[in-house]
Amino acid sequence: MTINELQSLKPYLKISALADEIEGINKHTLLSKVRRGTELTIVESDKLEAKLGEVLTHAGFSLARE
Repeated sequence: MTINELQSLKPYLKISALADEIEGINKHTLLSKVRRGTELTIVESDKLEAKLGEVLTHAGFSLARE
């Protein structure tokens, strides 16, 4: 997941709540990165994508890349 992808989800997703669900990600750091456009680390990206996929699957959606 790139910072641009995460920024595009901001109107639809409470990023701080998502970060709270992920161990090892500080929500304040993540929100700062989203606000500034600072790239995510590989670990942050992988954890966010996995959790987002889990949340979407639970809601009946799927996460796919174009």
